[in-house]
Amino acid sequence: MVVTDIMDFFDALVRYETDLWNAAATDLTRETGLGLGTLQALRVIARHSPASRVNELSRDLGITIGAASKFVDRLERDGMASRTPHPEDRRSSLIALTPAGEQARKDGEDSLARTLSRLIGDADVTAATAVLRALQMRLTVSDQGITA
Repeated sequence: MVVTDIMDFFDALVRYETDLWNAAATDLTRETGLGLGTLQALRVIARHSPASRVNELSRDLGITIGAASKFVDRLERDGMASRTPHPEDRRSSLIALTPAGEQARKDGEDSLARTLSRLIGDADVTAATAVLRALQMRLTVSDQGITA
């Protein structure tokens, strides 16, 4: 692979991700009042329900445990999530969406889906997703010191 090609790919990927994030975040906030990071957190909690923990939020969002814990604190403060003691691990708690959090997640997903449909159009998102997941797997394997 030519160095220019790989650098052009990197530049295009990062620019697109940044521009897409900004456009999606702007629309989402205008329509629902949610930030895109908050919607992502609500989606992670829902995906791991009923056994969602701070660890899942940290891992799935790529943030530290401390940042994930503070995120849950804000979700609790805003009435979108609640914590209950973990039944088997006294050091941990389970996180669940409140009815308000579940509604915010649904409204946010609907809003974001409309925005993404408008911005992405008829691009083959299945193929693009497969490529991005394959690249993510290479990155994950590389981070673990395993050669792909």
